[in-house]
Amino acid sequence: MHGFELIVSVASPRELEGTDLSPYDAVCLGSPYCRRVEGNYAEELDLLPGVVSLLHAAGKRAYVTTPAVPREADLPHVARLADAASDAGADALEIHNMGVLRIVREKGRRVAVHMGAYANVYTHLAAGVMRDAGAVRVRPNAEVSLEEMAILAREAGVEVEVLVHGKIPLGVTDRCFLLTEPEESDPKCPSACREVHWLTSRQWVLKTVGKGVLSGRDMCLLEHLPRLVADGFRVFRVEGLYETAEYRSEIGAVYRKALSRAFAGGEFAVEDRWADAARRHAPRGLCNGYSFGTAGRTYVGTVLQDANPEV
Repeated sequence: MHGFELIVSVASPRELEGTDLSPYDAVCLGSPYCRRVEGNYAEELDLLPGVVSLLHAAGKRAYVTTPAVPREADLPHVARLADAASDAGADALEIHNMGVLRIVREKGRRVAVHMGAYANVYTHLAAGVMRDAGAVRVRPNAEVSLEEMAILAREAGVEVEVLVHGKIPLGVTDRCFLLTEPEESDPKCPSACREVHWLTSRQWVLKTVGKGVLSGRDMCLLEHLPRLVADGFRVFRVEGLYETAEYRSEIGAVYRKALSRAFAGGEFAVEDRWADAARRHAPRGLCNGYSFGTAGRTYVGTVLQDANPEV
């Protein structure tokens, strides 16, 4: 594991195709936002054995996400998903809901559980409850600062996953924002969420993916990796959902090299080519303010501080 784990999110075969996975140690399969995403690994359960085997053959861990906001009608599918992921040999289930965690644990499924971005992990007390219920990893909410994350990890005694690059998950609903008719009858479903949709007002910008609202700017902790290493973090996520294969491939390569250098110790400097890649793949700019207890859309740092274009 080279002392750390770098994860990328991939929703479907469409997103997996063309993505260079060599920089990554693990892939989180499926979209937590909508069951109707075309080819969603979290929905098309017959795809799981093949893709999990493919990842394992390449030396990668395979995680499978579950719906972020499951309703009563979704619970039978969630139970089948847990069974399918376990049977396929997935290394972990990513769960965003305590009810789903209960389903997995009460049925005795032998698969590790990671709490995802919508699990409302704000304090060590919440993380401790999830740990006691069977979770081995948590991903704190986006607003939790790095200082708070370090306390959370220490006090809760659970592994913490850090989003180091990509759109920040801000909100999710079970009703699609992009459609004018019910999902089952709207001719734009499921193709609408493959298009890029921005919500803008002056310098304010967010990205909508139908049932999810993401930051317009990309979280970027590239120049702060030595601090993350010093604080004891070992698990890092590149958010690759709704991005291009080039994005996942090139950003992954940057963070593989940068993390390897940060873990090696000694002098650390962001290379120009790393910074260029981060800027090129973030047309709405970069941010990391939440990590430092300030406004989320701001960028704290010296290397990439000029990377926020006017909207």
